Amino acid sequence: MSRLVDRPVERLETGPGGGPRRFRALGRSWTVARVVEVWKDTGCWWAGEGEKVFFRLETACGRLVELYRDLDAGKWFIYRVYD
Repeated sequence: MSRLVDRPVERLETGPGGGPRRFRALGRSWTVARVVEVWKDTGCWWAGEGEKVFFRLETACGRLVELYRDLDAGKWFIYRVYD
């Protein structure tokens, strides 16, 4: 199971290649153990949504989370947290 959160990331540190390495969101700090998957999504272009790059990540504590970067705004968001 997972829950959709779609909240801004408070702080983010990137690693080589620009992917997330450490971040703060939902009131806690997370360390990325590995990037599981990366994909792009154009969203609802007809509603003015821009392109986003999604990252499915395994954290150091073993939890899966999804982050995305809104390429137009240059901002990061935590999108989904898996149980």
